[in-house]
Amino acid sequence: MRSLRTFTFIVALAMTGAISGMAQAQQVAVSDTSIVQYLERPETGGKVKVVQPAELARRVSRAEGVIKYDGNKGYAQSSGYRIQVFSDNDYRTAKNNALYKEGLIRQAFPEMETYVTFTSPFWRLRVGDFRSYEEASHALRSLKDEFPQMAREMRIVRDKIHIQIHQGFTE
Repeated sequence: MRSLRTFTFIVALAMTGAISGMAQAQQVAVSDTSIVQYLERPETGGKVKVVQPAELARRVSRAEGVIKYDGNKGYAQSSGYRIQVFSDNDYRTAKNNALYKEGLIRQAFPEMETYVTFTSPFWRLRVGDFRSYEEASHALRSLKDEFPQMAREMRIVRDKIHIQIHQGFTE
């Protein structure tokens, strides 16, 4: 009977150590920016070397909100939100409609950036560079109040946004 209790105690102690080790491994995984970095760590118990193209490494990265700087353009690029005001694929009228609506929005909201893009087969008009959904939602309400005739088509979309680089910025 005593040996059964000793055996149970040893098993419980071993399980506690295993659970503690798993918790530490999970904490390490969160701090890494990709699963590849996690696998290549020596404390995970083995030696793993993953050879992959840089584009694949970028795609599997856990890093969100990475900002790319391009000093030549005067802005940085990051993940964020924009308001899609117009989207159409009628090749005869879509471009003119997008440019017309862009002019209306620029008159009413000169502080908001506008972006007319063509991604075959769609012409789109997107407005703003918002870092948070809440910021975009506030601007969406203002746009809908000003242009109720376009309100049905307006919506918030995830997009790459531009962030102004201040003068004298150095990396």
